[in-house]
Amino acid sequence: MAVVALVPIAVAMTTGLLIGSIPDAVEGGASSEAGRQMLVLLATVSALVLAQHITTPVLTALGETLGREVDRHLQEQVMSAVGRPSGIAHLTDQKVLAALRTVRGLGMYDNDRPSLAVIAMVTVLPAWLRAVAAAAVLLWFHWWLGLLWLAAWPLVVYFMQREYFRVGQLGFARSTGLQRSEYLRDLAITGQAAKEVRVWGLLDWLIDRYTRTWHDAMAPVWRERSPRARVVFGTAGTIAVLNLISFGLLVVAAVNQDIDLAALAVFMQALTLANSYTAFDDQNAYLAFAAAAVPRVRDLDTQLGSGQDAGNLATLPERFPAEHITLSGVQFRYPGTQQDALREVDLTVEAGRSLAIVGENGAGKSSLVKILCGLYAPTAGTVVVDGQDLAGVDPAAWRARIGVLFQDFAKYHLTVADNIGMGAPRHAGDQDRLRDAADRAGALPLIDRLPHGWDTVLSPEYSGGVDLSGGQWQRIALARTLFAVDAGARVLILDEPTAALDVRAEAEIYERFLELTAGLTTILISHRFSTVRCADRIVVLDQGVITEDGAHDELIALDGQYARMFALQAARFVEPQADRDLTDVEAGHA
Repeated sequence: MAVVALVPIAVAMTTGLLIGSIPDAVEGGASSEAGRQMLVLLATVSALVLAQHITTPVLTALGETLGREVDRHLQEQVMSAVGRPSGIAHLTDQKVLAALRTVRGLGMYDNDRPSLAVIAMVTVLPAWLRAVAAAAVLLWFHWWLGLLWLAAWPLVVYFMQREYFRVGQLGFARSTGLQRSEYLRDLAITGQAAKEVRVWGLLDWLIDRYTRTWHDAMAPVWRERSPRARVVFGTAGTIAVLNLISFGLLVVAAVNQDIDLAALAVFMQALTLANSYTAFDDQNAYLAFAAAAVPRVRDLDTQLGSGQDAGNLATLPERFPAEHITLSGVQFRYPGTQQDALREVDLTVEAGRSLAIVGENGAGKSSLVKILCGLYAPTAGTVVVDGQDLAGVDPAAWRARIGVLFQDFAKYHLTVADNIGMGAPRHAGDQDRLRDAADRAGALPLIDRLPHGWDTVLSPEYSGGVDLSGGQWQRIALARTLFAVDAGARVLILDEPTAALDVRAEAEIYERFLELTAGLTTILISHRFSTVRCADRIVVLDQGVITEDGAHDELIALDGQYARMFALQAARFVEPQADRDLTDVEAGHA
């Protein structure tokens, strides 16, 4: 940038000297001292112009490359900051979500990308340096005029950058308001709701609602988006007055022969270069917008903290848990809500045994799973494993002991091998373990039928990729969980593991339930009572409180909530059979 900035100044001064040397060279001839001096100046100007043409595109390429690196670096910072907390509570915290939307520039144009600011510097900084250097040249004409130019450009830049920064700040402040319009847009253009949008004819409604919400959110930005007139006209007027004074003085000096032809050419070139910088273009705006965007990345990084120091946390033995998992007085409330999801939960899970948790929707079953996985910290109470409070255990070490199938498991747009291998990334290259996990989950025949086998991408959005049915996805997710078990997990958590499977596939899984869970501490959540009765122990969760605890036969004898739910579900299968038997008897009599 220094070379690109200063070479034009050198070109201007040398060109001025070249012009001034022409009369003497013409008079004395090419072989005279004046002629040789003119040729040297001509060669110097040519070399400088060539250097200018070479360095400018090189600088532009470097700026674009560095800009991409800056964007990538900041994106990595965001990913690192969001992934740093050991739990996921921050992902439902409205303040963090607002900061994330701001960092993404949700709903804004591309102007706020920091890479554009880096690229803009390739133009802005050399131009500013040229203007300052040219103003310094004018000190030899009139020292006070040079000082005026040296003072003017920094002031103009300051006021215009402050104005652009104000506009950028305003745009970012509206990012939260644009969340709904972005959501409506995505509903119309992605596959998330494509079937219902078409079946119910929602497209026109979505477009209309998107337009209205977008306009409502952007109207304040549009009103203030442009720099204020008094700033623009004030700065532009200042430069215009300076130019009138400068060119007027040059004309007067030339007419009065106070300066010779060479000086006139040099000072004219200097004035031209002093005017080559502009504070009113897109490049300056990009710099100011980045000044509004980048600090938000840093703020998010600070807001989410440095995470726990694993060096100060307890290490875990290889066989962990070996005794039991104990929840004592556990209460939990999701951030930003007023109601407890769990209330005074006291529960002991024996190592190597199976526990089923049942209850109506919203009873707190999935919340309990998240607490056990360390994804949320209890609002009150403790979770103790083999005498160690999980609050003092390295979360990564504890999670390495857990294989979990969440009810809302992730569907990764990656290959089959990657989808299963993510259960234990450190063993993802072990093909034998991958096949064994897929076989035990009943997913191997499915994988063998896929067009590229294990290398098939599970998304129709990619060339050669395929989509799976809900039941097929559940088999892949179960294989991922079992792969984690094969890699050393000793706690198996299954949250509605067969909700999307057909009757035959579900029966297959639960026929092998004892085989799949042998030697593991198993926690099963299911609405299928034919499934949970396989567990060693069953607890009933109701509105965040454990109301019943015991084996299947004990809870049936208790004739409480579990018995009523079991009878209600069993009746769906018993009554049709009884009706068919009665029909057969009546037909026999007939």
